[in-house]
Amino acid sequence: MAELGQRALAGLDLDRLVAEAAETAARELGTEFASVVELTGDGLGLVVLAGHGLPDGVVGGVLSTRPDELPGFTLAREGPVIVDDFRTETRFGPSSLQRDLGVVSALVVSIRASRGQFGGIGVHSRTPQHFSPDDAHFLQAVANVLGAAVERARHEEEVRDSEARFRELADTTPALMWMTDAEGDVTFVNEGWLRFTGRSVPDDLGDSFGSSAHPDDRDDLMTRWRVAFERRTEFRFEYRLRHRDGGHRWVLEIGTPRFAGGEFVGYVGTATDIHERKGMEDALRRSEASFRDLADSVPVMIWTTDERGSVTFVNAGWLTYTGTTLEDELGESWALGIHPDEAEAVVGDFERALLQGALWEREYRLRSHTGEYRWVSERGVPRYEEGRFIGYVGTAVDIHERRLMEAQQRELYEREHTIAETLQRSLLPERLPRIEGLEIAARYLPASEGAAIGGDWYDALERPDGKVVLVVGDVVGHGLRAAAAMGQLRNAVRAYGVAETSPAEVLTRVNRLVMSGEEDLMATILYLVLDRETGDVCFASAGHPPPLVLAADGAHFLEGGRAVPIGAVEPGTFREAGATLPAGASLLLYTDGLVERRDEPLERSLDGLAATAGRAEGGLEGLCDAVLSGVLGQRMPSDDVALLAVRPRPVAHESVHFTLPAEPESLPGLRRRLSRFLHAAGADDIETYEITLTICEAAGNAIEHAYGPGDATFDVEASFDSDELTATVTDRGHWRERRGAHRGRGLSIIEGLMDQVEVSREQGGTVVRMRRRLGGTQAA
Repeated sequence: MAELGQRALAGLDLDRLVAEAAETAARELGTEFASVVELTGDGLGLVVLAGHGLPDGVVGGVLSTRPDELPGFTLAREGPVIVDDFRTETRFGPSSLQRDLGVVSALVVSIRASRGQFGGIGVHSRTPQHFSPDDAHFLQAVANVLGAAVERARHEEEVRDSEARFRELADTTPALMWMTDAEGDVTFVNEGWLRFTGRSVPDDLGDSFGSSAHPDDRDDLMTRWRVAFERRTEFRFEYRLRHRDGGHRWVLEIGTPRFAGGEFVGYVGTATDIHERKGMEDALRRSEASFRDLADSVPVMIWTTDERGSVTFVNAGWLTYTGTTLEDELGESWALGIHPDEAEAVVGDFERALLQGALWEREYRLRSHTGEYRWVSERGVPRYEEGRFIGYVGTAVDIHERRLMEAQQRELYEREHTIAETLQRSLLPERLPRIEGLEIAARYLPASEGAAIGGDWYDALERPDGKVVLVVGDVVGHGLRAAAAMGQLRNAVRAYGVAETSPAEVLTRVNRLVMSGEEDLMATILYLVLDRETGDVCFASAGHPPPLVLAADGAHFLEGGRAVPIGAVEPGTFREAGATLPAGASLLLYTDGLVERRDEPLERSLDGLAATAGRAEGGLEGLCDAVLSGVLGQRMPSDDVALLAVRPRPVAHESVHFTLPAEPESLPGLRRRLSRFLHAAGADDIETYEITLTICEAAGNAIEHAYGPGDATFDVEASFDSDELTATVTDRGHWRERRGAHRGRGLSIIEGLMDQVEVSREQGGTVVRMRRRLGGTQAA
């Protein structure tokens, strides 16, 4: 037993040791057979490793691990299993091999290692044999020797496998690998190291650490190595290592101390080729130095940050401007020097941009070296490397003088804008004229804040012939000049509108006036003449959007009558077009600020206007409001908007009542109103003429005789009872005596043209009451 143990300790091959163990067991215990078996990996069989007295072919065979047979039963037991006679054994039966050999008695024990069951060893006899406890103890000792040998063999195999794997890994890794022992001597270098240096294994083993380093780096390398080695800490150093081409390349060498069972056993380390990286770093340092030199020479302030927003650089221009030091500016210094009223907003704005890695721009006040806060314009551009945000590079420019000029220009613009708007509004009608038989409404909406005032206008006037002129216009341009030009054109249109009946002729004269001036002026004008009694319209357009008719059958534009704008060419040719408004229809005139959009075709805008106006309900005031809100929405227009809406009222035919100024200028208007009333009531032309003549004669007498200088009024009433007209003219003055020998025939005319005339002088004034039945023409 001692001899077997010595051979095991001496490292005898496991297969030979197992065979000798089987021989020893059979010899010492006096049996014909002995066997050593090993449990298969799946635990379902037992492989016969060696034996004594076994027939050929048995070694290498597999036995069953069934618990009802001796081998399987033994595996489940802790101690030896003794069989004196299988013929009387009731716990289990023999294995198939034992039955073939005719075994009667047996002694079997398990072989165990630290990692569990290995197998078993047994002796077998064909004759009955009684095995004593000493026999069992002896066989167990043999099994223990085998278990220890198995454990050692497994460990050595694992070590060999581990070393093989390590060398294979070390030789295939792209890094240069090395190992030392506890004294610091190199015990291993991988193939990568040998390929890099071009040296052989013997050259680099032993006391060779640092031998291949560049002479200029070797002393620092060895100093770092000795310090780390003594402290048993990580070793890290960048140096130049000799290359196989005869030169040197930069490497990063990292060594980690190794410990086994708490005992230091040496270092394992790697060296990584960083030559290109070092070259890039050197180039980057040179580039950064060039950048700093360049940044310090440009006439703007420059700064950079890291990905957290901390300032990493400011140029000399920044330091000179602010009077600060580089130490003051680096790091978390964003609020430094910013005006207290703006610091929180500026920093917050930058932090929001930083979170998104987005472009940042801001104008704010920064304290200069004089202590004055001056306006600067700052812009930060995000920097990325391989898709990763790494910070900002930015510039700041002093814009203080520009901001002051802008403020002055803004103040000047606002003053001019106010003057122009005031001028424009003063030139527009303060209130629309009250024109008999016509409902009229208008709106003027100035452009949005920031846009210059334009030259839009609208106007309405009654001609001596009773027809009504409607005008909208738009002077090209903005500002005071446009507002002043608008006033001139408006007055010119009014003057020519009284003298000329043709819309085309009015525009021709206006165009001739503009072209004869020294200043370049251009305008669009829509000039329209409306007959209130018939609904007939005649119009001409000088480059202006068409008027819109709103009738019971829908909305439509009046086409035709188009020509070039005023001031475009001389001589200008202007055309007229005509139409008849349906009963109850409204007419809408407007300037292009209502419909022109940069992002929308004009045709679509006009269609939208027609649809919006067509849906509006109620009077003209509501129509104007609905059009503005429906077309413009919530936004302010980019250009001025002028809007003029008219609707002929049905002519009264039962009664009328007028209160007029007591002045001769009231008589033409009175004649027109009476004429419309009488025609509506069914009077023929002669009756209309005679009745109008008599009532106006009575009104003329009231104006001439009832009042002295000063403001006064008189009233005219007319009504029909069936076909009889009753008309009264009432004044509130005291009649004066007639002046001149040939005056005073007015009452005779009145009496001659009316059926009945009564003149009564009352305390409040004089009343002339006249009656006439239609159907009988009087002789004037």
